[in-house]
Amino acid sequence: MDHQGSILPISHELKTSISLYKRPENLGFGSSIAPIMLMSKFTKGRWQEPQIQPYGPIPMAPAAKVFHYGQQIFEGMKAFRRNDQDPFLFRPKENYDRFVRSARRMCMPEVPENLFMSSLKTLVHYLTPIIPQRENESLYLRPMMIATESGLSLKSSGDYLFLIIAAPSAEYFSSAKVRALIEREDCRASPGGTGAFKVGGNYGASIQSGVKANALGFQQTLWLDARQQRYIEEFSGMNFFAVVNGELWTPELTDTILPGITRDSIIKMARHKGMIVREFPIDIDELLNLVSKNICREIFACGTAAVVTPISELGESTGTTYRLAESFGEVTQKLSETIRSIQQTGKCEQFDWVMPIARDQGDGHLSASNEPQNSMIAAY
Repeated sequence: MDHQGSILPISHELKTSISLYKRPENLGFGSSIAPIMLMSKFTKGRWQEPQIQPYGPIPMAPAAKVFHYGQQIFEGMKAFRRNDQDPFLFRPKENYDRFVRSARRMCMPEVPENLFMSSLKTLVHYLTPIIPQRENESLYLRPMMIATESGLSLKSSGDYLFLIIAAPSAEYFSSAKVRALIEREDCRASPGGTGAFKVGGNYGASIQSGVKANALGFQQTLWLDARQQRYIEEFSGMNFFAVVNGELWTPELTDTILPGITRDSIIKMARHKGMIVREFPIDIDELLNLVSKNICREIFACGTAAVVTPISELGESTGTTYRLAESFGEVTQKLSETIRSIQQTGKCEQFDWVMPIARDQGDGHLSASNEPQNSMIAAY
């Protein structure tokens, strides 16, 4: 991958804050935030020069549109480092492309690719010393954009803030096996909505079901389609796969399912290995019948935070459960090992999925494409 952009210089004080950062022994997921963050403002139709500053509160007007109308998008991605080598990112171009699609859907300006990639490179470059190097650990990166214009009129904001924060993290689920509750009442997303985009409201709307699932002893919610409550869509923050007679089944993408980058990676890896991958509407009751007959023996979730997470059991709120014969079966294990191998080694011969971040680059000047933009046109 060849991405333009150089490393933004930072102050001695910021470098000192990184050197003094103490990484927790037990990382958890996203609970210990790195000491620096990057931000760039969009105002008067153009992006301003990005700045690196200490991680901390952001002054915001109580009338900022993000608080009232939810103009907000984000991404989730990881930087890896192993054996004291240079760090690397996994498929960052795909994260950028999805970020742009989300911005367009939410009528927000597009972040120039050069600004997005250079910002990532800058943060990873300086945070290299705190990237965990143990297996299944990484530096989780959260690019985001929020609407900052003050005013209560229901319209697209004229001002925005692009930020990236980071957190040394373990994988999302500490348990090797996850129980999932089938949600037959609420829905995650409806046709024509924002289900296919990385919008905070999608996740906020899933919390109620998550609380119910946790109270019943489940760690995750499995969502069905909004129209018929019949077809499997995805988990609250992960995509769905089932292994049936050696085939890999996953719901076909619609405007209510997030196109996961890990999902896409698994499909490409599986087909490269000669597996049959079927993308089609999966009827939940038909699948449960296949589970009961041990025809479907493996189900797993996948996503940036969770990577590949085996599902041990599906359940109903009525108390009925369906246990998977092989919750961490051969296919799940093989695909998990393949994607983790790329993330452990940074080597991916079959696909151009790895973007290395050299540690020995000199401090330079990071600049955004600064052509004047009308926010409505840029967000089209």
